[in-house]
Amino acid sequence: MVTSRDPAKSRPLSANVKRLMRLERAAPRNDNVIKVERRFTQRDLAYCHKQGTVFMEAASMGFSMTDFAPLFMTSQLAGVFDVSFASSAGLENDGLSNLLRVPMLLKSPETIVEALYWIDDIISGADEGENKSLLLSQAYTSDLTRLPAALKELPEEPNRDVDELSYAYWLGYIYRCECLLHEESSRMVYGAFSEEIMRSAYLDLLNSPLGQKDLVESALEICEGLDRLLVEKLWPERTNAHRRLQEKELERPARPKYEKEANV
Repeated sequence: MVTSRDPAKSRPLSANVKRLMRLERAAPRNDNVIKVERRFTQRDLAYCHKQGTVFMEAASMGFSMTDFAPLFMTSQLAGVFDVSFASSAGLENDGLSNLLRVPMLLKSPETIVEALYWIDDIISGADEGENKSLLLSQAYTSDLTRLPAALKELPEEPNRDVDELSYAYWLGYIYRCECLLHEESSRMVYGAFSEEIMRSAYLDLLNSPLGQKDLVESALEICEGLDRLLVEKLWPERTNAHRRLQEKELERPARPKYEKEANV
């Protein structure tokens, strides 16, 4: 199977976005930040469940979450789930948004997964500077029968690994829960929590009392734990690693003048 590049790495979160995310998550420990408690509605839970079933369907089809999670979470299809971010992401004025919001498309998890790879196949083959939205609109009307390479290479038998299917559903569900809890886009949430981090958190969760609870009842508590991990460990570690790298660069001795001249 062709492994898609990690789109999140090509568009890193800005320093200002990270600052706002840090403030939001640090609010319970910061008296200067007003924290509004998020109450989940049945509609919110339905979105979490829908995204969980999409991830589980992808795993059933044979896609690894290592590849699928970054591709989905940074895609325009994820923007359909990002209700509050649709306008700011430019989807409301994009002709493609009308295609992505077709009710039939959103009814079937398998169709969503297929559409994701169909879109990725067209965009990844576009030349630099080409209007990708126009390419997709043209392809939608003239090339619906083309099957992306990623779909051609799927195994004939579905994946019946219960553990992997359970993880995939949990991953999609909790990713959406994080988006809703902090009113952040899918790309922002994935930028904070890579699939590798989430898988490790899931395995730790299975061995804890929280892992025995129903996901609907424990989702908020799981997200709070992830947020503590991010604020108290992951972000400080990344900051310290970046600082150490900068210090090493400053400590590196300058090249002698004669070496510079010799290379001219």
